[in-house]
Amino acid sequence: MKKNLKYFIVIPAYNEAPRIGRVVKGAQKFTKNIIVVDDGSQDETKEIAQKAQVVCLHHRLNLGKGAAAKTGVEAALRLGADLVVLLDADGQHDPKQIPEFVEKLGEGFEVVFGARQLDSKMPFVRFLGNRFATFLIALIFGVHRSDLLCGFMAFTSEAYQKIRWDSARYGLETEIVARVGKNKLKYTEVPIETVYIDKYKGATVLDALGVLLDIPRWVFR
Repeated sequence: MKKNLKYFIVIPAYNEAPRIGRVVKGAQKFTKNIIVVDDGSQDETKEIAQKAQVVCLHHRLNLGKGAAAKTGVEAALRLGADLVVLLDADGQHDPKQIPEFVEKLGEGFEVVFGARQLDSKMPFVRFLGNRFATFLIALIFGVHRSDLLCGFMAFTSEAYQKIRWDSARYGLETEIVARVGKNKLKYTEVPIETVYIDKYKGATVLDALGVLLDIPRWVFR
């Protein structure tokens, strides 16, 4: 891969006013190319991101994490991004590890996934659901990702054309893995540190069931 490729950090955010400023500040240590997508927040997420002097896009309605991430990635590509890093806005991912993802892409990988330590710190319901989904996706699509639901990831602009997802909400991460498998893209993982800030934040049981129901569509599409 060529050196000095341009990379963007895309941060989908919904009602993250208490944390978005800190996340953006951490990401700004590595690049000025940052896009925050405010997904119809009802708090000051958008205003705080704008004060941080990054590109801030805004959905008038809450469309979901997957839709916000797609808006941000496609904006990054229009601005000339060769590589894109997806980072959650809630502070559970440490921006200091961004260079590790970019380095792996520089080594020739097309997609790089973050992998949290699935230990006692992870809420049990999430742990159990993550393990089951990981086994199922590996069985169907041949992608052995140790942490299927982690949203910290990176990919090349070329890879995005093959993993471009339809999921508007929490099916995002799972659909990307399915598309990586179907397109036989070269992928790897980066172990990451994670802080579980809110035990009840994230995908619900209904979200998880929705993802499982989408699997046949990803198989045959």
